[in-house]
Amino acid sequence: MHDLIIVGAGLAGLALAARATATGLDVVILEARPRTGGRILAHRTAHATYDLGPAWIWPGMQPLLARAVAQAGLALFPQSETGGLVVQDRSGTIQRLPHGFAQNPPSMRILGGIAALAAHYEAGMPPGTLRLNHNVTGLTASENAIALSCTTPAGTATFHARRIALALPPRLAATLAFTPSLPEPLQRRLAATPTWMAGHAKALALYDTAFWHSTGLSGDGFSQIGPLGEIHDASIPGVAAEAALFGFFAWPADLRAARTLSLKSAITTQLAAMFGPEAATPRDLNIQDWSTEPHTATRSDAASPTSHPSYEPIALPPPWHPRLILSGAESAPDFGGYLEGALAAAAAVPLAATATDPLAATPAGPLN
Repeated sequence: MHDLIIVGAGLAGLALAARATATGLDVVILEARPRTGGRILAHRTAHATYDLGPAWIWPGMQPLLARAVAQAGLALFPQSETGGLVVQDRSGTIQRLPHGFAQNPPSMRILGGIAALAAHYEAGMPPGTLRLNHNVTGLTASENAIALSCTTPAGTATFHARRIALALPPRLAATLAFTPSLPEPLQRRLAATPTWMAGHAKALALYDTAFWHSTGLSGDGFSQIGPLGEIHDASIPGVAAEAALFGFFAWPADLRAARTLSLKSAITTQLAAMFGPEAATPRDLNIQDWSTEPHTATRSDAASPTSHPSYEPIALPPPWHPRLILSGAESAPDFGGYLEGALAAAAAVPLAATATDPLAATPAGPLN
């Protein structure tokens, strides 16, 4: 019997595990993937680490992230924005504007990628805390515990805990088998809550040099026809042997799926049109389509929301409450869906605060 089982080893689950183990609780994290991080994903080369998931933070607006980065001893650097902006309109016409736009506050990136923050939390866990390739399929409530059923490479397994934290998007929580069943209105609410960025995809193009700077461009670009809708310089300061551009897809999930075989060619054609012929031949081109990740997205996430959803904590009824808590980023009291929201969700789970609790200074928010 464990004190706490956390389902999901994304940033919310890892941060919660750090809190809970620091207070002396017996904690297990069950993660369906063969890796940690959830929507945090690094692409590593011989020269640098790049983010295929979230990449930007804003320390001035995100105090939990700012504190976590400082505690982990990680360095920040600003998103490169120096130079001109490339715009592609609906007709395909290219305009190169002499000045881009400066974000205020500026977008910051972590040297080593967001994965370095996840790795910091993981490194501090007691041996045996993390169980990868453990896909939870159902939960059963009894008088004194909750049993979790999961599939593993060795077959099926059952775990028992006094408390459970589902560090998952509500839509993924809705796919689990609950015994007793959740009320139908609550089930619909969970299934209707969009998972932030789950329907999106990201492309990363690696080059020998940042050739766009020699023509006065920043690497920023916007297109009304795609396949990429928004493009930025992904290069790492101090890395002379490699440069990069990354872009968010404008094409929706269904169109990406229909054009899978020609997707890379469409990207390089677009990059060449916008940034010059050298952009047509990256040394490597990576596409991370989050809509195809079964432990991130459901079929409902293929249609991405047009604006940021309004997220809030969702409490479960008895017999689940208070032993079962939704503690993923989309259940955060603040910054729902974002990295800051993941840390806010971890901080909001009630634990016995001690002087060694790294988030003890942040009071647990109400789960209502």
